[in-house]
Amino acid sequence: MSPSERLIEDALSIRMLFQRMLVANEQVTMAFRTERREFTLLGLEPESLALAMERPEFENWKLGPAEKVSLNLEERGLKYEAVATCQGLGRTDDLSACKLDLPRTLRRSDSHRLVDFAPTEDLPRGTFSNARNVLLDGQVTGFGRQGLELSLLDPRQKVHDYFRVGEESTLDLPLGDNLHLVAPARVAYLDDRVVGLEFTEKADRDLLGSYRTWLDGQERIQAQKDREDFESGGRKHLRRTGADLPPARMLMDRDPLILVITESEDFARRAAESLGRKFGFLALDYIKGNVVPLLKDWNVTPKDWGRIRLILIHNRLRLASPLELCRQLVEQEKCTLPILLAGTDEDLELKRVRALEAGAVDYLSVEPFKILSVLKKLDETVQLFAN
Repeated sequence: MSPSERLIEDALSIRMLFQRMLVANEQVTMAFRTERREFTLLGLEPESLALAMERPEFENWKLGPAEKVSLNLEERGLKYEAVATCQGLGRTDDLSACKLDLPRTLRRSDSHRLVDFAPTEDLPRGTFSNARNVLLDGQVTGFGRQGLELSLLDPRQKVHDYFRVGEESTLDLPLGDNLHLVAPARVAYLDDRVVGLEFTEKADRDLLGSYRTWLDGQERIQAQKDREDFESGGRKHLRRTGADLPPARMLMDRDPLILVITESEDFARRAAESLGRKFGFLALDYIKGNVVPLLKDWNVTPKDWGRIRLILIHNRLRLASPLELCRQLVEQEKCTLPILLAGTDEDLELKRVRALEAGAVDYLSVEPFKILSVLKKLDETVQLFAN
């Protein structure tokens, strides 16, 4: 994909992108009619891909061969959307999977952004100012031919506290190769984490020409590395077993103890750091099989869950469906502990209904993570089910 393109139509480039997502254990959002959720990318073939999906959910979605589904994905900070054709339900590495034709086109769904290229490493740092001449330290999160995206280095600083759309700024960014980009820019857009700065007509044309030449070179270097990684073989499938992952980890040793089942280390640690004065947190990165044997080091048995008083199933699991895992705990493992499903605040009422149908006591919005509301819900649930 050239820097200015917002559309990927080359089959090899599409396969390379999905392979990188597979190796990085990224998820894909699939939508069909009224159904929509994130799925783990489980396998990749030259003409197809597989998403981890259990038969009950597949049947509930009423998917079938030749049905069209919508896909949304994010790779290297860039967001894409696509349409794919369902092949049916099958198995990949002995795991249930929804098989899809590899999409023929990936279209950028964040076309308002200035970013054409997001490097995988060595993101440069520099300074930039706002309209009040406050000098801020920032890090580039993406490059574009017409501007850049930057984030603030100080996590205590919030983008919206310093910038307004349309304000002018000045970039001061060392890029290496004897290139130092100093250019006037205008705030084109903001979100919670980044500010998009577009070069203005006052910028030095020769300097911008040198910057764009440098950017072309960086893209060629990245493309060559991507091709080498692909040809060296990224794995056709990722074969995952329980031995691939560490056992349950105690993040905060305190009672009452909450078991957080998630593949997201960031989420588990954030919960422990934010709520550790009130609760203990035991984190489990789950793949498949019964949960109880994975917790034997913590004296958990089928009849006694030890110190654990509540189970929080995050929407980010490697292979399992949170709903199916909840059903498994309740119906197969006869878990008597309260279970909360957790995820984004989109379609909240629908997710709550599905959580209840799966045997959970409720659904908890944790994205965005609002400490007081999460704390209140966890406390109420623990107290309600206390012996």
